[in-house]
Amino acid sequence: MRKGFTLMTLLIVIVVIGVISAMMMLSSTETISTAKAARVIANLHTLRKAVEQWYADNRDKVEQDGRVNLNVTSTPVRPVQEWEETYLQLGRYIDSVGNSDMNIHMKTTKVDPNTGKKNTYLKEGCYGVCDGGTLNGFHRNAWYVGYCFKDDEGKVREKIRGRMKSSGVFFGTPDAHKDTYNDNSAAVWLRVF
Repeated sequence: MRKGFTLMTLLIVIVVIGVISAMMMLSSTETISTAKAARVIANLHTLRKAVEQWYADNRDKVEQDGRVNLNVTSTPVRPVQEWEETYLQLGRYIDSVGNSDMNIHMKTTKVDPNTGKKNTYLKEGCYGVCDGGTLNGFHRNAWYVGYCFKDDEGKVREKIRGRMKSSGVFFGTPDAHKDTYNDNSAAVWLRVF
């Protein structure tokens, strides 16, 4: 009689390999989410340092209430989030504190149909700078850096939630900062000053 693998032995080996492969794929998905969460937090800290340097160099252009006066448009005094990257030039400050691949000051403006007031929002997958406005007890002269999650980044949001206290971040909407977390939190924020 010749010795060799039986059909049953081959099937068992294939099933074991399939189970191990499935476990590895689940593990890699978790690892990717953890890495993305760490990158978002690191980018927020990098952006905060860049904004602090920008503020130190441009303090004379910042009004008492935290709005910025660059004297380059017909309405020169505006909240910091309304200025384009071409005016603020945060990119060169980011390069000086640590190179990063983040999209900064990518924003969209929407008009509230009830009040007619314009609100500036962070776009999905983008970073930005925002003042405190008058929302939820925050004051305009406090600045924040933020990141707006993409729709498919639910696991990344959960990973960051687990690191809220250690990283100093908090959650809210793309135009507001709230020191809370819920499943509808679309953005994560870090206070600059």
